[in-house]
Amino acid sequence: QRIIYICLSGLLLLFAYPLMYIIEKVFGFTSSVTLVELTNINHPILRRMSKEAQGTFNHSMQVANLAAEVADKIGAKPQLVRTGALYHDIGKIANPQCFTENETPGVRYHADLTPKESAQEIIRHVTDGLALADKYGVPSVLKDFIRSHHGTTCTAYFMTQYLNAGGDPAETDEFYYNGMKPVTREQVILMLCDAVEAASRSLKDYSEQSISALVDKIVDGKADDGQLSDSDISLREVNRIKDVMKSYLKQMYHSRVSYP
Repeated sequence: QRIIYICLSGLLLLFAYPLMYIIEKVFGFTSSVTLVELTNINHPILRRMSKEAQGTFNHSMQVANLAAEVADKIGAKPQLVRTGALYHDIGKIANPQCFTENETPGVRYHADLTPKESAQEIIRHVTDGLALADKYGVPSVLKDFIRSHHGTTCTAYFMTQYLNAGGDPAETDEFYYNGMKPVTREQVILMLCDAVEAASRSLKDYSEQSISALVDKIVDGKADDGQLSDSDISLREVNRIKDVMKSYLKQMYHSRVSYP
């Protein structure tokens, strides 16, 4: 009888995986198993990104590690935010050279573009990302990370260029992302980690003070801009996110021995 039970259990296990797939499709549910599978860097999208947009791929990996650490510390979902981080910038595959992390040395993509044209090229990576997600069957829960990681913020660098050149402040709509503000804690975490990780690469001094000032500036800036207004995250959790990011970045950019 025990052998029968063992055989029956083995038989049921054979149907468990396809049954899970059907349940996910019918109810729009994305299981942890699927999320783990999607983090495999041999997935077609991630493999393309690693070849065609290496800078973006490295950035996404760093954001994934940082975001998962933050999520773990505030009781959010580390696996969900890690997977979302890996896919949030897939739209950059469509035009890698447009983004500084992928630029070929000596080639300036934006040199011959107006600030408005540059802003539109940058903003397109969200819609390009959603199109790629549809093409490769990426779950809707990950598409929401693509939509929300810039929220409704502006491309500040190019808008400042436009205004400094005498542009009309009343005609700046084209500099803003037409995305959605983050709603879940995981989406908030990704937005903040994405901005902080990218900005940290431009720091000239990786002292505790400069890292702390950078994190405070970016997180407070997103909050003041109303980007967290649709989310269910608390002020205590936001402060905890700051602390975790500061600690993580200090470890990542710790000083090293200067070898002779």
